[in-house]
Amino acid sequence: MKTADAIRDCHFENMKATKETKCPCCGKGSLRALKREFVANIGDGQKLRIPDIEMEVCDKCGQEILSLESARAVDAAIAVHTERLTKKDLRAIREQFGVDQTEMSEALGLGAKTFHRWEKGSQYPSRSMGYYLRLLREFPESFEWLRSRQWTRSNGKKGRRVATLLRSKVRH
Repeated sequence: MKTADAIRDCHFENMKATKETKCPCCGKGSLRALKREFVANIGDGQKLRIPDIEMEVCDKCGQEILSLESARAVDAAIAVHTERLTKKDLRAIREQFGVDQTEMSEALGLGAKTFHRWEKGSQYPSRSMGYYLRLLREFPESFEWLRSRQWTRSNGKKGRRVATLLRSKVRH
């Protein structure tokens, strides 16, 4: 009796489509399992080539479908290439300053939940924000200066003042 891994390996080696593997995107083609280079778009028109990624490809529309394992391998390669801070790194930086996620977001001038999403891993800071956070970690006095600026609160007040001035000019 063959194991699931042996069956999968045989499927990839033979790269045969079966009637059960219709493309979920176009509904017309058949999916073919193969292992090849995957090209990931990493922003600003840049592409990262990642070798030996297992995927299924539609023979009609060309759609590539990655397994969860392959998608994780692609994400890990992108993280290394872009020098992405890990969730652990982000938490350590925030804890260095003794603030919660909301306070960290406010000090950086971000949306209230942004740092929470970064630490949770549902979103990632940009490469430049990663450098910025590393800089704050190395020069903690800079964080105190940022925190004292209260970007989010002052921007909200300025915005309300501008709106009030505009309304008063429209009336006159």
